[in-house]
Amino acid sequence: NSMTKNVKNKTIKKKRALLIAFMIIALAVLAAVCIYETELNKLDSNNRVDNSFYDSQFKNKKIMVIVPHEDDDLLSVGQVLPQLYKNGADVRIVVATNGDKTIAAHTRQGEDCRALKKLGIPREKVTFLGYPDGTNMYVKKAGEKIYSYSTGLNHTYAGAGFRDYHFQKFGTHAEYTAENLIGDIESVIREYRPDYIIATDFDNHTDHRGISMSFETAMSRILKSENDYHPKILKNFCYTSTWKAKPDFYSLNIKSVHKPTKEKLRDPSYETNVPQYNWSDRVRIPVYKGSVSHSLLRCPEYKALGEHLSQYAFVYSDRIINGDMVYWTRRTDNLINDADVSVSSGEAELINNFKLVNIEKIRDPHAKLTKCVSKFNNNDAEKTVTVKFKHPKTVSCISLYDDFDLSANITGGIITFSDGSSVKVPKLNANGSETRVVFEPKHNITSFTFKVTGYEKSAGLCEIEAFEQADYDPGFSLIKLKNAETDDYIYNYFIRPDENSLTLGAYLSDLNAEYSLRIVDGDGVKLDGNKLIFDNDFKKCTVRAELKDDPSTYDQITVERLNESGLKKYELFEKVNRLFFKIDSFRLKTKNLFVNGYFYETLHKYVKMLGDKIGINIK
Repeated sequence: NSMTKNVKNKTIKKKRALLIAFMIIALAVLAAVCIYETELNKLDSNNRVDNSFYDSQFKNKKIMVIVPHEDDDLLSVGQVLPQLYKNGADVRIVVATNGDKTIAAHTRQGEDCRALKKLGIPREKVTFLGYPDGTNMYVKKAGEKIYSYSTGLNHTYAGAGFRDYHFQKFGTHAEYTAENLIGDIESVIREYRPDYIIATDFDNHTDHRGISMSFETAMSRILKSENDYHPKILKNFCYTSTWKAKPDFYSLNIKSVHKPTKEKLRDPSYETNVPQYNWSDRVRIPVYKGSVSHSLLRCPEYKALGEHLSQYAFVYSDRIINGDMVYWTRRTDNLINDADVSVSSGEAELINNFKLVNIEKIRDPHAKLTKCVSKFNNNDAEKTVTVKFKHPKTVSCISLYDDFDLSANITGGIITFSDGSSVKVPKLNANGSETRVVFEPKHNITSFTFKVTGYEKSAGLCEIEAFEQADYDPGFSLIKLKNAETDDYIYNYFIRPDENSLTLGAYLSDLNAEYSLRIVDGDGVKLDGNKLIFDNDFKKCTVRAELKDDPSTYDQITVERLNESGLKKYELFEKVNRLFFKIDSFRLKTKNLFVNGYFYETLHKYVKMLGDKIGINIK
C-alpha cells in the first residue's frame, strides 16, 4: 500500500510540475504576444496621420474596376477602393474571365467574393463576365473555336451560385469571341455609366494584354457614339507593379511602387510595358491609413489575399502591399472622338481609336506590337493628317503620339486651322509619349491639318487628340508628402539615431498648384524651406501640407526618431514579423491543400509514383 501511495504521489507531483510548466510557458507566450502587440501599436499609431483624399470627394461617385482575373481587383485597387466605398462611393467590380484554366470557376469566384468581403465590399458589387482564362480568344481567327480549358465550354458561364453578365442581361450565354467580349465590356459600361474607370493595362500576361486591348476598343466605341460621356480613366499594371514587383515590404519605412526593372519588361528600351508611358507621369494614389502597418498580417489586404488560396496570392503580399497605388490617365474629352480623320497615306483609323498598343501574337510577351501606328509612306510628299469636326469646336491643345520606334521620329511639323492660323510642332517624344502643343484657345474651328515637315527614318503617328482645355482635370484633388530623396510616400516615418534632416517633397494632382508646409507639433525640429532639421533632443513631430488655394486639400504625417535601443528593437521586431509571415503562409498553403482538394491529388501523385517504382499500376 505504501508503495502504491508513493507511486500515486509521484504521479501527482509530475502532473503538478507539468501543469506549472505549461502555465509558465503559456504566461510567457501571452507576455510575448502582449509585448509584440504593444510595440506594433506604437509603430502603427495613425492618430496624427491623415489625408483629405478619402474625405468626401468620391461620395456618390460611380467607380468601376475592370480586371482580367478574380484576384486582380486586389492588385489594382486593394489599398484604395475599400475606403472609397466606406466613404460613400458607388462601386462595381467587373471580372472578365473565370480564371478557370486550371481552377474551377466557382472556386475563383467564391475566393474573390470572400476576399472583397474582408475589405467591406459585398458580393452584389461584383460582376463576372464569364470568359475563358488563358486562351487565344482576343485575337481569334475566323472559324476558330475557343473553349474553356477546365470545362470544354465555348460560351460564357459562371460557377455554381453565380451568373455570367451576358446571361443576366440578355438571357443567353455568349460564344467565346473577341467581339462578344468587347460587346459585354461596352454594355456593362454603358449600363453603369461610371464616373471613374480603373482598368488593367497591357502587361506580362495573355489575359492582361487581351483585356486591356478589349477595354480600349470598347471605350473607343462608346466615346465615338456618346459625346456627353467623359469618364475619368485610370489604367494600371497588375503584374510588373505588384505581382512581380520587388518584395520590399520589410523596411524601416513603407516603400512606394518603384519603376520596374528592365528584365521585368516586354521591351527594356522603355520604362513600362506601354512604350508611351513615362514613369514620371504616373498618378500616385496614397493608400488609406487603415492599410498602413509594419506587420503584413495586420494589413487588411493581406487578409483579403489570404482568401485567394488557389492562387497563393498571400505569398506575394510583400510585393503587392505598398505605400501607393500607381496609375496612368487616359483622357476621354478628346474632340476628335467623333470627327472625320483622313491621312495622305497610312491607316487613319489607327490614330483615332483610343488604343496606344496592340498585339497579334497575344501569348508571346516579347512579340512585336502591331496595328497601332499609322505610318506615312516615305515617298508621300504631303505626309498630312486632316481632321474635320462635325460641329465647330474651341481648341487650345493638340496632342501627338509619335511612332514609338525609337529610331523613327517626327522632328517637326505644322498645324494649320480652318481660320487660317497655324502653330509649329516641335520634335515629338521618341518613345511615342504625348507631345502637347498648347496655344491660345481658337474658337469656331471646323477643321485642322497636321503636316510633317521633318522626320528621321520614317514618320508615323499612334494617336492624335485635340482638347478644349489643355490642362487635364483628374476629377479629384490630392497632395501627398514624400521623401524627396527616395520618392517614397510618408505616413508614420522613422529616422535613425544619426539622421539630422529629412528633405520633403510632394506629389500634387494639379501640377500648377502651390502648397505650404508647417510643423503642427513637436520640439527639437525646425523647417527650412522643405527640409526638416532635427536637434539632438528631437523625438517626434507632426507635419502638415496644404494647398494654398484650397486648405481643405491636405496631408498630415508624423516623423519620429528611434534611438539605438529602439532601432535594435525594431530590427528584432522585423525578424519576428518575417517569421510570422512565413508561418502564416505555411498555414494558408496547408489549408489550400485540403480546401481545394490538392491534398488528395498530391497524395495520389506520390502513391502512383511509388507504385510505378515497384511495378504496380495505380489508377
